[in-house]
Amino acid sequence: MSETSAGAPDDVNAPLPDQRWTVQWADGPVPDHRRLRSLGGHTGPVRSVATAIVDGRPVVVSGSRDNTVRVWDLATGEQLHDPVTGRTDPVSSMTAEVLSVATAQADGRPVALTLHGDDSVLVRDLATGRAAGEFVRLVESTVLDGRRVLLTLGADGTLGAWDLLTGGRVGVFPSAAGLAVLEGRRVVLTVDDIDVDRTVRVWDLGTGEQLARSLTVERTVTLDGRVLAATVVGPGEAGEERRLWDLATGEPVATPSAAAALSDGTEVPGVSTVTVVHGRVVAVGSDAEEPRFIGPLALARQNGALARHRARETALLDGRTVALTAGAAGDGTLRIWDLTEDGPRVNGMRVMRSIGASEAVPVFPPGPEQAADLWRRVSGRGPGNGHGNGPVGGGSGSSSGDRTALTVEQDGTVVVRDRATGKPVGPPLTGHTGKVQDVATTVLDGRPVAVTAGADHTVRTWDLTHVHGDGPPRAGHTGTVCAITTAVLDGSPVAVTAGADRAVRVWDLATGQQVTAPVTDLEGEVTAMVTTVVDGRLLVVTAGSGDALRLLDPVGGGQPHEPVTTPHGRVLALATATLAGRPVLVTAGADRTVGVWDPATRRAVGEPLTGHASRVTAVATAELEGRPVAVTGSWDKTVRVWDLGTGRQIGEPLTGHTDWVTSVATVLVDGRPAAVSRSRDKTVCLWDLAAMRQIGGARTGHADPNGPMAVIGGGDGGAGRPAVAVGQGQTVRCWDLVTGNEAGNEYVLPLAVGALGAAPGGRLVVGFGPEVALLRPVAG
Repeated sequence: MSETSAGAPDDVNAPLPDQRWTVQWADGPVPDHRRLRSLGGHTGPVRSVATAIVDGRPVVVSGSRDNTVRVWDLATGEQLHDPVTGRTDPVSSMTAEVLSVATAQADGRPVALTLHGDDSVLVRDLATGRAAGEFVRLVESTVLDGRRVLLTLGADGTLGAWDLLTGGRVGVFPSAAGLAVLEGRRVVLTVDDIDVDRTVRVWDLGTGEQLARSLTVERTVTLDGRVLAATVVGPGEAGEERRLWDLATGEPVATPSAAAALSDGTEVPGVSTVTVVHGRVVAVGSDAEEPRFIGPLALARQNGALARHRARETALLDGRTVALTAGAAGDGTLRIWDLTEDGPRVNGMRVMRSIGASEAVPVFPPGPEQAADLWRRVSGRGPGNGHGNGPVGGGSGSSSGDRTALTVEQDGTVVVRDRATGKPVGPPLTGHTGKVQDVATTVLDGRPVAVTAGADHTVRTWDLTHVHGDGPPRAGHTGTVCAITTAVLDGSPVAVTAGADRAVRVWDLATGQQVTAPVTDLEGEVTAMVTTVVDGRLLVVTAGSGDALRLLDPVGGGQPHEPVTTPHGRVLALATATLAGRPVLVTAGADRTVGVWDPATRRAVGEPLTGHASRVTAVATAELEGRPVAVTGSWDKTVRVWDLGTGRQIGEPLTGHTDWVTSVATVLVDGRPAAVSRSRDKTVCLWDLAAMRQIGGARTGHADPNGPMAVIGGGDGGAGRPAVAVGQGQTVRCWDLVTGNEAGNEYVLPLAVGALGAAPGGRLVVGFGPEVALLRPVAG
């Protein structure tokens, strides 16, 4: 849809006060004033959120089904760090999904805990955005070479050995498969899963030395009831062609001729490697099966295997429930976290306290009855978490003074309840278009706020100090509002909307009621729309995905004329003007031309206006020295001005944008006609049409160059300053066109903003999703 100042009431250009936007009426669910903003960026449903304070600023951490975790500044709505993900499996190339998030304090620093689908619980420093480690399973506490050591197992199967007194790492063994005692020494078994032959390695747990060497099996046979494997010559064995091993006992086979023995035996397929420790086979590897262990390691494999499924990750330390965190890559430190039920809380959220490895004493794994595992705690389903429907600090949050609680109801709505009576305080917090998955609370600018996560891919913030809505909803469109414009009907300002439900509706801007029955059963979706008066009748002119214009009579009903066929191929923009006392339509098309049409005769006025080097994407109209003119924007990055009476271009093209011009509008600045253009380069420019030059520099900060735009303010004689309102996702923002500063507050709506239109009194008509609302300025 293109924007135009033509057809709007004269007092659209009323002075713009120092305002704070509020809703006057809405068709459908009223935009709730308690919701402060939407945090957009996730590409999948948000399933969990948590809050924290970072350097004095309230932040929210969100986890989504798009497998990312994001950190947001609640005061600005901006992301603090780049999104992060869990591990990516090297074989399947699948990234672990995010199941839940929580926040805590570690050594006085705020951190985020994220639970992932591969059972890992990762820790991230919220101040820097960097990885701070991961939670690990406690395997055992033991003594190695006279020092107390803790053995831990990560979700990726890495076994870590840690000095309990210093917290420093003394060993790391990826792909750990089991623990054992071999010749009086503690050893760890590892299996290289990525290798085709699944090579087994044996390591001294105390020294980190690799004890075993893996030999490739050349051939395996059965001979005299024994299974014999021949290995190729290894390093340091020069002069020895082959060595035979008995795969039942692991002992080498003494034979004068290995070649003769192999030639007499029967072939046994599948054996690819043997693992030898001190001249004895301890494990046999095959191409597709788990390794088979022999001798003293066979029992160790059976009893000491390190299962990689979800395991209990908590222990008891001096009567307290604790968990262990392994440092991030390069850190190599171990932290012990206090998980006690009576621990401190911040904003109603349980805090995990890092007590430091140097304070630790020997820790032994408790029984299942003594501690809940960390996975349940982080996911919010452990003891002490009430109804268990959120992450740590989630499910039911707290608000001001803990007098109220925020609850997620069975129907997915969020309700503020009085803690003493359990009764709702005010109506539900509406806004999400999908089920609310999670909720958390914090304080923002001294006000208690709630942060909710929904299946509609958004994170929303609510002001809990307001507990009343702004009136009942009004039924209307059943599909997205695609286009909107304003007009005057019987002396009253109205808004005209067209929806994806193929209906056009007319609304009284003062009452919010529909003026007439909707015009329905239109062909296709409306992409551009204007209103005009022909012979005393209000006509609505629409354009869709083709080359035709449709003229509708919303008062008399129906379509009084056949569609007007244009040569554009596709009509991309539409505006109205007055030429020689008669209303005309101005169209912009994919054929790089601008057309002028008489709606009464449904015929072209003059030849098409040519000059643009690419498709014309936007058009608006104004008067310049008493002459009607059209202002157009194009993919050729220029803005051009046309004399509608002569059909000629006025002056040279207006240049300055570095990408496609997506929309234009006209306005008076200090009594002089001006144009506003918006581009895909994410800037807005103001142009003096009389001098044919740019006013000031480009206005930046417009994140969505394709959203709708409308101009408000800017009266005659310098009374008032013009501002431009733009839709960016689910928000409406305004900028003073003269100073370039933001004017008024950012207003947040439940759904993406699809259309904007200027209304009397400096108000804005907003189409969002399938709904319509009227925003009015309130003096700040």
